[in-house]
Amino acid sequence: MSGHLAAITENLFRFEDTCNVYAIRQGNQALLVDFGSGHILEHLGEIGVEQVVAILHTHHHRDQAQGDPLAVARGIPIHVPQHERQLFDQVETFWTTKQLYDVYNVRNTYFTLTRSVPVQGVLADWERFSWKGISLEILPTAGHTVGSISLVGRVDGDLVAFVGDLLYSAGKVQSLYDLQYAYGAMDGVETAILSLNLLEDRGPRMLCPSHGEPMRDVGAAFRQTRDNLRSLFRLQSGGQLAADEIDFTPVAGRLLAAVQACSSFYVILSRDGRRALLVDYGAPNFSLFQPASHRFEGGDRVRFVHHSLDRLSTQYGVKTIEAVLPSHYHDDHINGIPYLQRAMGTQVWAYENMKEILEKPGGELIGCVLPDPIQVSRTFTDGERFSWEGLDFEIHYTPGHADYHMALFTNMDGRRIAFSGDNVWPPGFVPSLIYRNHVHRTSHQVTARLFKEYRPQVICGGHGLYTNVAPEGYDLFLANAERLTELFDTLLPKDSGILGLEPSWIQIFPYQLSGQPGDLVQGQIRIRNPVPHRAEIRWKWALPDGWEVKPAQGIAHVEPEESTRSSFTISIAQTYRFSHPKQAIALDVTLDGKALGQVAEAVVENLPYGGAGAPPPAR
Repeated sequence: MSGHLAAITENLFRFEDTCNVYAIRQGNQALLVDFGSGHILEHLGEIGVEQVVAILHTHHHRDQAQGDPLAVARGIPIHVPQHERQLFDQVETFWTTKQLYDVYNVRNTYFTLTRSVPVQGVLADWERFSWKGISLEILPTAGHTVGSISLVGRVDGDLVAFVGDLLYSAGKVQSLYDLQYAYGAMDGVETAILSLNLLEDRGPRMLCPSHGEPMRDVGAAFRQTRDNLRSLFRLQSGGQLAADEIDFTPVAGRLLAAVQACSSFYVILSRDGRRALLVDYGAPNFSLFQPASHRFEGGDRVRFVHHSLDRLSTQYGVKTIEAVLPSHYHDDHINGIPYLQRAMGTQVWAYENMKEILEKPGGELIGCVLPDPIQVSRTFTDGERFSWEGLDFEIHYTPGHADYHMALFTNMDGRRIAFSGDNVWPPGFVPSLIYRNHVHRTSHQVTARLFKEYRPQVICGGHGLYTNVAPEGYDLFLANAERLTELFDTLLPKDSGILGLEPSWIQIFPYQLSGQPGDLVQGQIRIRNPVPHRAEIRWKWALPDGWEVKPAQGIAHVEPEESTRSSFTISIAQTYRFSHPKQAIALDVTLDGKALGQVAEAVVENLPYGGAGAPPPAR
């Protein structure tokens, strides 16, 4: 250790510890970036600092944060990356559930703290942390860890980037093993390349790494590190290009496809090429979508990694993304949309039944929901048409892969084109079946009949582009959809309707509630008649001791294919103490006199109002 604080500029200092700890001074106060062992506290007096207002962590590793218990003892607030909060304040749960045998998730979360520390605030991607005229932009710069951030802001007139362990020096990184998330993969390397691009776009004049010396020649640092990482990626991936090196694929005159993306997204250009509509916008590729979906650890969620937009601007001249049209609500197709809305003011145009799940993502337990609320500015009805920049489009409801799903049809260059989302998969045309996405007996037939009628020659699919689809393929699609319905009827009990297809025919809405002892929590019971005759549905609640609900039980008579709703208010006992962050509740249900048991549930999170999709508690 250096044993003293070294001045970088007048009010920016570095302390060499288990990691570099940076102090930004304002009078007799300081803001610290990372904390190491906490040994810095013994030396702040050397620069006239009497109070640390906060610690901002770039990532969760112990060399950054092992001194945090000392900060807690001194009453210093700790702020952590949003995507790594659970690795600070839920450490015991992490270690209890961490997989230690059959390990194919090789992310270095093993370098997590050994005991929890309280978190004062989260550093959310794209937002800012401000203090006494210092404004630090929070950039998602995954690489060294999945949840790593960089902080960029002006200190003493210089635009400074605190980059954590994204790079060590020009052409070098602190470690390579941290740049591997999946067994044998180069996913962290590719992520780091994209993060370097994003950071370079901000134009910092100085880089302050967690290990290594501050760097003034930032151009060389970015260029050499990116080049070296690309060389490693190409070698280990058999010559593949990283996501930022792959161009769009031309489809028709004003239509481009990003086929390398995790979910293929599409760019429809204006006449002058300066504006665009997007159909979907998600992760850069499947490898970089996987850390949360296929290498899951408690508290993980999908994180957007910035990609493709720079190429769209510099190479194709696009200046404005006017709107994005999600084919459906799944996170791999939409996790970039919150960024588009925040950074570019992009509107979201969606099929009408998607609006609620996009705006209130905690409302239902269905597949692949992104927790970030997305505001929808325009909705379409089934069969609605609209024109944009001389092109005509037709929107249709297309259930099957998901109930909240649409297709977009148009003609370009004399060819019939369909944006099909995840419903159509040439050449086999096998129906995509995920029961948790609200499947009905004939969902797939609805979509197959539509595509047979339109017979598009080009399918802009959710995970692939098909440019010469034979018309007879749609006959196969319909035959497969009809056969699927036959098998539903064959395998399930007679007249059981959707009971064996739809796990959420009765649901507590929102599924993710939030409240504290003494709160009144409000919601609805939503019921879709699951059987092909008039049904009587009764329910009563299963709640923790001391909780009350009005009404305590209910009854509904629902016609075939119809739905109904019933409001409720739960009173959380003032004396109740949550033993865990979330408490499950349930409904005990009877259908036409037959007891089904507690077939519907929800969770109440011990938080003040603010959970995704949760209504505010009444006092």
